[in-house]
Amino acid sequence: MKSRRPIASLLVAALLLPPATGSAAPPTAGSPAPPTPPRAAPPAPPKEDAVSATARELAAKGVAAWNQRKYEECRAAHLAAWSIKPYRQIAGNLGACEIKLGLYRDAAEHLSTLTQPAADGTRAELSAEHRRLFDEALAKIAVVNIDVEPGATVLVDGKAVGQAPLPAPLFLEPGEHSLEARTGTGAIAQSTTVRFEAGTQRNLALHPRMPQAATAATAATTPMPTAATTTPAAAPPPIAPAPPPDTRVRDGVVIGGLALGGAAIAAGVVLAVVSNGKSEEANDMRYSIAKYGGFDACEKPAFRSQCDALDDANSAEMTTRDLTIAALVTAGAALGGAALTYVLWPVGAPQTASSRDMRITPTITTQSAGLTIGGAF
Repeated sequence: MKSRRPIASLLVAALLLPPATGSAAPPTAGSPAPPTPPRAAPPAPPKEDAVSATARELAAKGVAAWNQRKYEECRAAHLAAWSIKPYRQIAGNLGACEIKLGLYRDAAEHLSTLTQPAADGTRAELSAEHRRLFDEALAKIAVVNIDVEPGATVLVDGKAVGQAPLPAPLFLEPGEHSLEARTGTGAIAQSTTVRFEAGTQRNLALHPRMPQAATAATAATTPMPTAATTTPAAAPPPIAPAPPPDTRVRDGVVIGGLALGGAAIAAGVVLAVVSNGKSEEANDMRYSIAKYGGFDACEKPAFRSQCDALDDANSAEMTTRDLTIAALVTAGAALGGAALTYVLWPVGAPQTASSRDMRITPTITTQSAGLTIGGAF
């Protein structure tokens, strides 16, 4: 069974160890005993600053959470310690917690700090356990080495991740990602979208393009004109921008058709609801008459008034049904006409100051529907 003791426990133990003290050599035989020196006070241990003490306490809490298999608490404590003091030992423990939680990209980022050179320039070797964890994380993600001009800002999916040269490769979740490089020199940003597979490593070059490079090169190779041959060139007359075409008539018809179609749809829905209500009312009356008077009840004088009411209900149901169909047909015609007008209507001449506004008013009644257009054309 593999040991789960994290490297942070070694850090905590090291912080608690007292400094080593030397011992005096024993006196030789026959030599006079040296005078007993006054007892010197032991050297005071170096005072730990409050920030380092806080980081050590948080790391100790993370170790305790690891031993209890509370990996969420382990990661939270080590993240807090890492934000205060980014010690290498904390990075190793943090990566181990994140492996347990399936956060392989974050684990690879933190474990990769163990491979970076120390302050004195020496590169530390990964322990066997850290190498196993690092390889496990790399098998679940993609590693990307970016070749970009120094000083350029590198963005992944629109989020800046640092300036070149980057201290470490990019660790990405499997899938499609957008990578971009930007500089502050006016160059055009270079971007690409690539799909990455888990367990792969790729090299990408992102070099922002300089749009004025060709112009500068041409100017450098062109001979300068002399004073004798230089003649002042007349400035071309300014070109007035063309006035926009007059589309108000077409737009007005389109808007009117859309408004008419929407109103007709609303009216059709209301009429359909009314028609259904009338139909249910007529069915109830028909059932009541047949129940108490039989199928020939309308031929009996006692049921004359009820049969007349049934006829009125049937007539109202048919009328509202016909109006529903008419409203829906009107809506279809209006919306289709608006679409055709927008596509096929020829654009008019440019607008002038003498052009007048146009007014379009949809008109809908229970018997008809139409569109009123007024104005000067």
